[in-house]
Amino acid sequence: MAGGGSWKVAYADFVTALMAFFLLMWILNMAPEETKVILAEYFTPEYWEHQASGPSLKEGGSPVQNLGQNVEDANLEITEAQQTQFVLNKELKQILMADPIPQNQSGVVSDDLGTLMHVSADAMFEPNSSELSPQGKKLLDSVVGLIMKYNVFLVVRGHADSGETGQPQYPSNWELSSARASACVEYLIKRGKVSPQKLRVVAYGDTRPLVSNDTEEERAMNRRVEFNFFRPEVLSRTNAF
Repeated sequence: MAGGGSWKVAYADFVTALMAFFLLMWILNMAPEETKVILAEYFTPEYWEHQASGPSLKEGGSPVQNLGQNVEDANLEITEAQQTQFVLNKELKQILMADPIPQNQSGVVSDDLGTLMHVSADAMFEPNSSELSPQGKKLLDSVVGLIMKYNVFLVVRGHADSGETGQPQYPSNWELSSARASACVEYLIKRGKVSPQKLRVVAYGDTRPLVSNDTEEERAMNRRVEFNFFRPEVLSRTNAF
């Protein structure tokens, strides 16, 4: 019968695909656990959203990049420090997603020096003050666990928007941004018993806005606290501020 053997071609294609599938399963089973984590991140919607939009935060001129962007090849060798940074990045994202913090007012980015999480001051402090809110304390409790788990150093950077005055408690938004960063560090030391040698405080006032200050939403993004995590050897040899 004409065309009677066409099913054999289809069957051969099916067997070939099945063999390829089992070969893939065998390779994945033999892969190290950290490689599996990296591959899992590659297939998440967040990864491709980041690829499409690029880094959401820029500091100091060079764009910071998500470490996951550079890990597309399962055979790519990465150091233990890079593995730690990758997992830390992922856990910070989970912390932000677990709290009712507007996603456009928070974020996590990484570069070859460390990992940075930025959070709107509105989610951590009472308005125009340095008094930690219950949500701010909850977030800092999570930060404590990460510092102890991964043996990292932390630089806390305070930022204000151009409309904040710091009054009546502080003379200007410089002192206000400093007080907010200091309040975070003080909480980490007292509540979490983190060594002061692992912590730094920097204040910028309104000199480093992420966006313009034209709308209330933009001002909310600019009044923020940044948590910059570094490995000990990195903080000792670079200007992390």
